[in-house]
Amino acid sequence: MDIISELPDDLLLRIMSLLHTKTAFDSQLLSKRWRNLWKKLPTLYHDYTFHKSESQFLVFINKTLELLESPVLDSFYIRIVPTQTSSGVFLRGCLLAKLQVRELNFISIINPVTLQIKKEIYHLQTLVILRIECCSLEDGYGNQIIPLQSLKVLHLRCVKYSSDASLSNLLSSLPSLEDLFLDRCSSDNKPTKTLSIAVPRLLRLTVLRCPDNCETHLMRLNVNAPSLKYLNVEDHWRNVSFSEEKMEELIEADVNVGYIDTEKLLKAFVSVKRLSLCVVTSKILRVNVFFNQLVRLEICTCQQEWWNVLEKVLLSSPKLCILKLHQKHLFGTRDPTVRWKEPSSVPVCFASHLETFEWRGYEGTEDEKKLASYILRNAGRLKTVTIYPLISNPDIRRRKILKNHMSNELVKLSGWSCTCKLVFR
Repeated sequence: MDIISELPDDLLLRIMSLLHTKTAFDSQLLSKRWRNLWKKLPTLYHDYTFHKSESQFLVFINKTLELLESPVLDSFYIRIVPTQTSSGVFLRGCLLAKLQVRELNFISIINPVTLQIKKEIYHLQTLVILRIECCSLEDGYGNQIIPLQSLKVLHLRCVKYSSDASLSNLLSSLPSLEDLFLDRCSSDNKPTKTLSIAVPRLLRLTVLRCPDNCETHLMRLNVNAPSLKYLNVEDHWRNVSFSEEKMEELIEADVNVGYIDTEKLLKAFVSVKRLSLCVVTSKILRVNVFFNQLVRLEICTCQQEWWNVLEKVLLSSPKLCILKLHQKHLFGTRDPTVRWKEPSSVPVCFASHLETFEWRGYEGTEDEKKLASYILRNAGRLKTVTIYPLISNPDIRRRKILKNHMSNELVKLSGWSCTCKLVFR
């Protein structure tokens, strides 16, 4: 007895939605019960590797779109290895519009130049989620208003644009956009001095830039997003700077860039509750702002004088509860002649709020020992202290001995008598 065929259509469709469309399509050969079931699928997942040739692949996509009976397509996913004939892969845009597509994913496995997403994509009025990877995006809308009025999520990874002005115009024409992800790793995009992102309803912004599209020039990031809640910026060559726009609704920020004027950067983040920083500072900071909402702070220790940033943020964060130090990158610069100096005053959070202290990549240098012992000595409300030492010795027994030595040394230097346990991982 065929037990699976006795299941209700809704359950079978949920199961078939997890399969590649080619597999679901072939299920019609099983029996009459399955002949038209695939036509009701709310999700289509097309993968080039399931077909013998590109022409066969494109014909199959068009065929499934034409035969589909479901008026609403929740998700349409296409993964292709592009060739010179792939420009027609966006195919029958009218079919997608007719089906009221809500989520569209285009993944090109290799060369981002070959496969171009045509301007018909801007006419999918029901589109809520759009993800494009390793493709080029046709600039054909000019000064016209783009009809993507419902689009809330836009992810562009390694996408080639005609210009950054074109990208900025596209973003400013999306009134409902809430989540924007930009991975600017395509070497085909020309270097730019400024990238403007002006989206009134934007809540989440992620901007990544990898080495093959980075030069020594400074890329300025202008963000005009008054509703922004979450910001993540990662620049592998550390050449990004920011405009002076304050982000008053910002709750969480994770910034890894080579920012010269750190004061302006910190002033833009006064409202954050969770802050992660890896920045370069070339001067003594005179920050005249307070992080009254900040409860979690993570500082990357890969750059010299990182403790300048740490000190100023600590002194300006009376409600800080969690402090983490983490060497996240290996490409930082260190100057052995630059020494840490104990601040003239103890941060208010040490006596009132700081409960968790974590240090990853602790090497036990003289400056690190002084800083760690200073925190242990003055933060009287600590409940959890965890140190992850950076020890290169492969011998397990020797590593354990070194960890115990580091722990005893810190306790001795700080005169620590706190009731919480100091743990070396």
